[in-house]
Amino acid sequence: MSFTLVGPRLRSAAFRGLAAVPLLMAAACGSDVENVSDVVLARHVHTDLYDAYPGIPSSAGDRVVFADYAADRRSLTVYDVATGDRVVTRTQGGRSRVTWSPDGSRVVYVDRHSDRHGVWTLDPMTGEESRIVDPGDARIDYPRLLPDGTVTALRYAGTDTAWVAYAPGPGRAMSVVVDRTGRWVAPVQSPDGRVVAYLRAAGGRADLAVTEIATGETRTLAADLQLGWDRRVEWSPTGGALHLAAAGIDDSLFVAWHVPLDGGLAERLEHNGRDVLAVTPLADGRVALSLYHTRTAVGLVPVTGGEPTDVTSAGSTSAFLPSWHPAGRALGFITFSWRRVRMPIDFDLGVLDLDAEGTPTGTVRTLLSEEGEDYGAAWSPDGRWLAFHSHMEQSDDIWLVPVGGSERPTRLTRFGPGADTGEPDWSPDGRTLAFSSHGPPLEGNPGSVYTVAVDPATGFAVAGPVRVPLDGFRGYAMGARFSPDGERLAFYGRSFEDGRVTVYTVPAAGGTPTAVVSFVNGEPYSAPEWSADGASLFYSRNDGFGPFQVWRVDIPTGATEQVTTGVPGALQPSVSPDGRTLAVTMREAAIEVVALATGSAGAEDGSGGW
Repeated sequence: MSFTLVGPRLRSAAFRGLAAVPLLMAAACGSDVENVSDVVLARHVHTDLYDAYPGIPSSAGDRVVFADYAADRRSLTVYDVATGDRVVTRTQGGRSRVTWSPDGSRVVYVDRHSDRHGVWTLDPMTGEESRIVDPGDARIDYPRLLPDGTVTALRYAGTDTAWVAYAPGPGRAMSVVVDRTGRWVAPVQSPDGRVVAYLRAAGGRADLAVTEIATGETRTLAADLQLGWDRRVEWSPTGGALHLAAAGIDDSLFVAWHVPLDGGLAERLEHNGRDVLAVTPLADGRVALSLYHTRTAVGLVPVTGGEPTDVTSAGSTSAFLPSWHPAGRALGFITFSWRRVRMPIDFDLGVLDLDAEGTPTGTVRTLLSEEGEDYGAAWSPDGRWLAFHSHMEQSDDIWLVPVGGSERPTRLTRFGPGADTGEPDWSPDGRTLAFSSHGPPLEGNPGSVYTVAVDPATGFAVAGPVRVPLDGFRGYAMGARFSPDGERLAFYGRSFEDGRVTVYTVPAAGGTPTAVVSFVNGEPYSAPEWSADGASLFYSRNDGFGPFQVWRVDIPTGATEQVTTGVPGALQPSVSPDGRTLAVTMREAAIEVVALATGSAGAEDGSGGW
């Protein structure tokens, strides 16, 4: 079935001239552009630790919207480019696939939460949200609002998938534009209404294709693309070219692509060694790029507070999640190389030696390197053993290895793949490890605290892991740290209802958790850290904006104070054995939306390129 959307007529020659061109081949023939002058439209500090979603400017370039996670809630932030003022959504929702209305008066997106599912708009001036399409029992994705008020989207009903149009006005009658679109991703109608461009996904990669709506004639423009977290295709204002962010077969970065429809070569724009997450043509002829920036390092700061001093980034190694040697003369941490194209699946454990004053001596060296994810280096109190999390042998478990020996690691738990087990922590007597895990994946466990007893002489588990009873607790339990006397455990709990993070303590043998402090947006990927005297806890938060910082909470009174400062921010605190110094992860993560200088996109209708 087909349904032709109205609009100006497309130049038929442009459609007939399409040719299937592998993107990598096109890149080899194209020319990269260097030394373009950028204008930064907006910069947003990204609050989610791993997933990065692009900022999308309006067609006029006067506002930029960012989707971000805060308190397990997908929020939207709209920046006014001229003033820097921002409007933020405050209600819980699952907002994604963010675009703009053609006139820039509204942000358009889909909300995935079951009680809000549908297409919504946001007034960028007031923050008011309105649902404009309720799909009923069906699921919809990739919505676009057309100038006449029509909404197009992919619609999923059972096993049937179609690209549909919801008419303007009350009731918004639905029409099927193209049916049987099971492999389509991110469809978008051309400015003249006659052609739809989309990504055709298969086997982890995708092709860029276009289909003439009236005839069904289809052409593939580019092949073998790797896509990022947020998948989108954009038409140039006159419909002569397509823009997208993707990686070719041999790319290590996502780059911007300009793909003409007249058979010309696809051209690419690599930008200063940074990943391009989205490409948005602006109405004035410029092209805006959404650029991803991230940097992690381990820093040291007095427990009394201040800005951490970076101790690991002198080389090229990225580092996070620090831990201390029991003598205080070394730091352990995770090392990796970060790229959006190939997510870091090979974490190794690095180490940096320190002198008596805590000054680094030498450079970062490898402490443990096994295939897959190795993280959470935790030295036993006597310094003989190193406990860590690993995916060795298709596991997702806690392992133990002698420090400095040649023996192979020993597996202490057997949850298996999908357990999402966290980093371990030793009890003061060196006989027990605490950690959080989903446990066996088939149990449907959202996250619990576990302990496993270890023979300190042999390094073998005395018995299987024990799930610590958390009486009355309802939520996701993440991370676990023993108190200095070994009597209690501290952990993060994330609420099922509103996503808020709470720092809890509980007797080491289990019982009713005691809430110490609760906040909007916490860092649940490690654990709260005890002070040396056991009277307070360090934790990370950012309340939904800006970089994470380390805070301290006094356990008896609940009084809080911010400990770290600085632009990069700090999280994942670890207290030195003498209680005087915090080792932290210094992490800067931001999305910048930049508009290239006028004319930098060349003649976008195939007569030129970037």
